[in-house]
Amino acid sequence: MSNTYKFLPALGLLSAFAAHATTPQPHPLKVHAQQHIADSIAWIDEQGISCEQNTNSHPMCDTVKVYFDDGEFDPSRTSSKQTILVMDYGMDLQTVLRYRSRIKSAYKYDPDTQTFVADNPSVSISRLGQKVLSDIDGFTYTDQDTGAVKPGFLPAAWLGDLAAKYVGAASQDKYDHETGAPHFSHGTKVFGYLAQHNPDAEFVIIDTSTFSPFIMHKDDICSRNIDAFYVKMERAAGSLLRDIIEVNDIEYINYSGGFERRDVQTAWASNKCSGSLSNSKAKRFVQSIRPVYDKLFSTYGVLGIHAGAASATSSENPLDVIDYQNRIRVMSYTTGSVDTQISQDAKTGWQDVFVNHTSEFDGHKYIDMYINFGYGRSAFWETNSTPKMASDVYGMRYGADWEFPSSSWAAPIATSYAIAIQSQMEWGFDPAYLKRTLISQDCYDNGGHFINFALSDFIYAGNGHCRLQDPLKYRLDTLNQQGYLK
Repeated sequence: MSNTYKFLPALGLLSAFAAHATTPQPHPLKVHAQQHIADSIAWIDEQGISCEQNTNSHPMCDTVKVYFDDGEFDPSRTSSKQTILVMDYGMDLQTVLRYRSRIKSAYKYDPDTQTFVADNPSVSISRLGQKVLSDIDGFTYTDQDTGAVKPGFLPAAWLGDLAAKYVGAASQDKYDHETGAPHFSHGTKVFGYLAQHNPDAEFVIIDTSTFSPFIMHKDDICSRNIDAFYVKMERAAGSLLRDIIEVNDIEYINYSGGFERRDVQTAWASNKCSGSLSNSKAKRFVQSIRPVYDKLFSTYGVLGIHAGAASATSSENPLDVIDYQNRIRVMSYTTGSVDTQISQDAKTGWQDVFVNHTSEFDGHKYIDMYINFGYGRSAFWETNSTPKMASDVYGMRYGADWEFPSSSWAAPIATSYAIAIQSQMEWGFDPAYLKRTLISQDCYDNGGHFINFALSDFIYAGNGHCRLQDPLKYRLDTLNQQGYLK
């Protein structure tokens, strides 16, 4: 179905969204949140809970192992039109406790059947941590007008005082009590951003640490049996579509990962395969994962946001150079402490940014969208007026990010941006049309930089698409749209 005739009026949504998102108003939930925070802090004080060494133990300091299946999804807290499949790893604390009520399902890859099956991750934490995080996730309040008890979202930006009290009482909870592994991970940064900036979204989780096909299917790799490996990936792709995307009515996919030729060579060494593997065969193994990518980025009704690969080539990154209609390949850039003058629709002001920060866009050929992080690469404390924000692993503190800019952290920004714009549309969800709305083909102008070959190449390689953007400048996400941070 084509929606081309709807394209021009939809571009006006970008400007309309700005006016709506910047209207100052206090959020009605904040007074209820403040009471919850005060009550929780008072209770910890009254109980005298301190789980640090050399203090008297309290029952709330006991370790408890909590499983995903101990909780349940609560559809009253989410919108069925904002279902995000998050493909990442190390998210157990957030999956099991902090955002449990908003998670429909969790999956892992079973190499024996080459299918995705239900997962039941767990965390070992203090009973205090279990209570604090579960109470935040399951927060309710009484509507003063109707007397009805309703679910409410508590953003990390409001919870700093409670975080200080909790962490002060149980600092060891930043590690899993059983494994000793830190809860902070690649996945907690990605999922944490999505869960915070999309308060109405519901989630489906795939633990990508379980999907390492070059390692798990050792026999095929070591025997150089590309055909057998391809059959397994076809089976995995069918399961991905049938058992996850279709069953859960997925609309958005956030994937901050991928596969490159060097991954095959690394697996070859890790598997201790005999002999050597040629680069051409390693590339063909990567290409054999294409059935999975086809389901992620070509399925009707699903928009995939994918962490892009700078300087991608068809030999090293054969899956990253494919121009999928329903995929947006995202990359970070930063202007440091300088505010850009990029317009909200990204049609103007971007040329000066490119010229003044050209090195940020090296290897841009296969990148669909660049997002400004607004803080220094080394002096990360030097920020512009709207830097990338982040919450802590507990989803209880909020501030300017400090991680080195990368495409992994850019992907959830783009996903949040897409959801915010889609929420303003009055018609149904068409991922290809939404992609065209986000990245219009109106950026052929060089902005007065007539003799700048790098800029000309950028425009030509992008076929005039408005790839250089700054959605954080306009706070284009639902968290800001709904006034939680006003």
